[in-house]
Amino acid sequence: MAKFIYKFESIKKVKEALEKKAQKEVSEIELEIEKQQKEYNQIAEKEIRSRRSAIKKEITVAEIKFKKNYEMYLSKQKMKVMNNIQALEVKKKAKLDELIQKSKEHKIFNSLEESYHENFDKEQNRAELKFIDELATQKFVRKQSEG
Repeated sequence: MAKFIYKFESIKKVKEALEKKAQKEVSEIELEIEKQQKEYNQIAEKEIRSRRSAIKKEITVAEIKFKKNYEMYLSKQKMKVMNNIQALEVKKKAKLDELIQKSKEHKIFNSLEESYHENFDKEQNRAELKFIDELATQKFVRKQSEG
């Protein structure tokens, strides 16, 4: 019996590699989003601690100005981090769309391979049946000529 050779195997392997690459890129973006969210939470915590420390003791006008400027700085940092997160979310969505497309292409080549393999198996079965019929015919003819 002949061995099945899929003529699009190299293309299928490339599609698999591209799909894996897209998956890796999505996971890297997700890690970066997590990192940015942790940074955002740290800044928010600093902001809360700064506000709490102003309430506890008597402070001078200069300290109030300093704290106010520090809190404004932290707010700007939070906005900057939030903008980074939003940009990463947009990038992630684009990569997810790309990943979906790559997955579809990979599935198409898998189903195409299955179809080719089924056709190959059918042809192999036909050839096998033809061979068996020829053997049976030869055996029958031999018996007829003997008898």
